[in-house]
Amino acid sequence: MGNLLRNENMKIYRRPRTWLMIGFLVIVLGLMSGLMKWDESRTSKGDWEQNLRQQNSHFQTEIANNQDLDSDTKEYFTNEIKFNEYYLENQINPHELTLWDYVNSSASLVMLITILTVIVAADMIAAEFTWGTIKLLLVGPASRTKIMASKYVATMGFALLLLIMAFVLAFVAGGILGGFGGISQPHLAIGSDGLVHESSMILDSLQKYGYAIVSMLMYVTLAFMISAAFRSSTMAIAFSLLFMLVGNSLTMIFSSYSWVKYLLFANIDLARYLPGGEPIRPEMTLGFSIGVLVAYYVLFQFISWLLFTKRDVAT
Repeated sequence: MGNLLRNENMKIYRRPRTWLMIGFLVIVLGLMSGLMKWDESRTSKGDWEQNLRQQNSHFQTEIANNQDLDSDTKEYFTNEIKFNEYYLENQINPHELTLWDYVNSSASLVMLITILTVIVAADMIAAEFTWGTIKLLLVGPASRTKIMASKYVATMGFALLLLIMAFVLAFVAGGILGGFGGISQPHLAIGSDGLVHESSMILDSLQKYGYAIVSMLMYVTLAFMISAAFRSSTMAIAFSLLFMLVGNSLTMIFSSYSWVKYLLFANIDLARYLPGGEPIRPEMTLGFSIGVLVAYYVLFQFISWLLFTKRDVAT
């Protein structure tokens, strides 16, 4: 298995395309960090304390005088007042970006990492047929199951590398642009008692990454299955990206139907269950979505194994 993994990693990292994708990720992270710093310098001018007091005065006026406010808007205004009061009491300028703001923003780039990994995953098996190298693999002593497993593990290793790079680079960029003093900043949230509570910022950042990684795992596994189904790497990449980009839109279109909750794309974004989010259907729960994702994951892996191990490669 070790030799198989080494072989698959060589196929990934010896291709110029791989390093172009890694370079592209680094450039996007640099641009995002630079734009965040520029936007901060543009918007943080003026007396931030006076601005927060004016915001609170506006929110309090809206709550007191506007009887048409819905409960969600009223709760939002109330929470913003509490946050602003916390900032004023602790002399925290919320418009100044800290190290963790850069890290948390980088979590949104997991979708880009997913797309880059999907391209690799969709090419892993189909490319063997495109290049005609599949026969060289199958004449060796390793079983087809081990060959497929090595390709999948190597692909997920590539995804892990990109994730670690994104986190570390965002951390370093945040430290350089926002100062490493912000590493001790707490995460603020309104508790069930209506008060502002502090928690670990690094745990919050890891949670954001964790939920994004779940969707990446499912998309990559789907792409791997599609790669096993096609002999053309171009077709495998095209269909994988098509499902990834169109799936969420189709789910929203059919969100009024109860059966939509059983679709993969309705459950793939677990961040919907974080405070402030909501699932596609009101009856859906976090446990339900996890169960659906596990079922799809097992199904994708089984179909991939079946297609790869049973396919005739005599031609």
